[in-house]
Amino acid sequence: TIIAAYHDRGKVYLDDKHYTEAVAAFQKAITLDTALSDTSQVDRPENTHIYVHLGAAYIGMKAYQQAIAALQHAIAQDPDLIDAHYNLGYAYVEQGSYQQAIPHLERAIAIAPHLKRAHYNLARAYQESGNLDAATHALTETLRLDANYQPANELAETIKQAHYNSGITAVNDESYNDAVPAFQNAISLDSDFAPAHYNLGLAYLKIEAYPHAVPSLEKAIALDPNHTAAYHSLALAYLGQQELRKARDAAKDALKIDAGYQPARLLLEAIDPSFTPMETEDAEPLKPEQTIDLQAEAQSRQARPLPPEPEPTKQKSTPTDSPDAKKDLERGQIFLNSRQYNQAAAAFKNVIKADANSVEAHCGLAEAYLEAGAFEDAKAAVDTALRLDLHHRKARELLQVIKFASNIERNQKIRKKVLSYGVVLVIIVGGIFAAFRLEFLNPALLPWSNKPVDLSITEIVLEEPSGNGFLDAGETGRIKLNITNKGGTARNIQIKFEPASIAGLRFKKPGQIPKLSESSDQIISVPITADKDIQGREQSLQIQVFTKNRTKIITKDFSFKIVSAPQAAGSREQRR
Repeated sequence: TIIAAYHDRGKVYLDDKHYTEAVAAFQKAITLDTALSDTSQVDRPENTHIYVHLGAAYIGMKAYQQAIAALQHAIAQDPDLIDAHYNLGYAYVEQGSYQQAIPHLERAIAIAPHLKRAHYNLARAYQESGNLDAATHALTETLRLDANYQPANELAETIKQAHYNSGITAVNDESYNDAVPAFQNAISLDSDFAPAHYNLGLAYLKIEAYPHAVPSLEKAIALDPNHTAAYHSLALAYLGQQELRKARDAAKDALKIDAGYQPARLLLEAIDPSFTPMETEDAEPLKPEQTIDLQAEAQSRQARPLPPEPEPTKQKSTPTDSPDAKKDLERGQIFLNSRQYNQAAAAFKNVIKADANSVEAHCGLAEAYLEAGAFEDAKAAVDTALRLDLHHRKARELLQVIKFASNIERNQKIRKKVLSYGVVLVIIVGGIFAAFRLEFLNPALLPWSNKPVDLSITEIVLEEPSGNGFLDAGETGRIKLNITNKGGTARNIQIKFEPASIAGLRFKKPGQIPKLSESSDQIISVPITADKDIQGREQSLQIQVFTKNRTKIITKDFSFKIVSAPQAAGSREQRR
């Protein structure tokens, strides 16, 4: 009775925030309880709460090391004391021991999933530990429980900005696949964050994931109807999907906001023959292109000697100040992107007339010739670019592609001559060349093939040993993916899970698929283990699949149920 009296007195002091008096009362109760335990055989597990309250009083005094010692003593007597785990995690966070805080806060959440303060402090611990993805997940749970919880909203603003800054850095480094999850995390904390939606759309646009770019850019426009650049980017995304009418309408919407917005005007000139700059205010008319037939030009050059290429000047070149040349260079790029190669070549030639030292124009002309199949002209253009800048990355890459394409064409011509000798010769040499033709001469294997890679995730299932369809605490299961390819051969396929790390779950990084041929599929099995003290919940994953050059991406969402350990559920029932 005396022990209880001191305990009750300490709780009154604690409630009144008289922490020094509370500590003294609790310590007196503990001293008496220890003396009584030495002479009694009766267990009194309820007295473990004295240590919990003592720890809370020490926290009030900011004496975190003493609080940690008291709370560890309580947990040693009863591992399911929710207040002890929460306060211990909080004390570690305030002390700066973030890694030690995480398991205790997760344990508190496993026992009481609706304890918003535990989710919030877990977010703090993950943030300070550098795991922004896990911090975002914990903070999202906090705001789901209480959207008006001010400390969580303030932390969300900080983490949101950190994700956004990380995304901008990735964009500046041209690491667009890394930028995508950063912007997605920022949006998960603020669904009305217009700059994140816009930059997410741009990142998708850069990796040619047009179906993903469109909704992101549309959301940015819905949040900011006067975002001229968002309309223009949306037009480019529609153009990438060959939806010319929608691309034209989006570009015109950009010009309604800013009649002088040059990128939208150039885009409309490329995709809408009826458009003239006079349709907008303060717009100067641009001269029409004289299109050329690249195939006819290539055949004509084969019939007569090619004139020698002019030797580029050795002095350092400077960009031309001609407005027409700059417009022609932008126009050429737009024609290339929309696969109008004759018009692209004409635009790049106009640039070269104004500035013979424009490496970009020579590279663009080489690419237009390459896509049209005029390989000799393409090589001549790229050779000129390399004479101007020997280390120009794009020019060097184009040269390798042109050489490879030329070899393919030459081998195809040889094969046709061999086949023309008759059926008997085909039977003799067919077996020798069959593998060679299949692996190296099949146009579907080329990066510019008319039949692109068409990957899809046709099946995702959770396989687990218990057979109940759920991932139990302490159990190791497998996430089974069936990757199908209906297009050209894909190589070095990479698989990524988002979020990359999840509290209470451990899974191995999915392996790489070296090659997936046309009309084939492959099953990938990824082990996943739930910690013994994991909380029960519905867990969502986004599975992303990239090709070798990481310019194509497909995503699919998958969710599964996690079941917590039975003893945790039993402890909750007893407390109720």
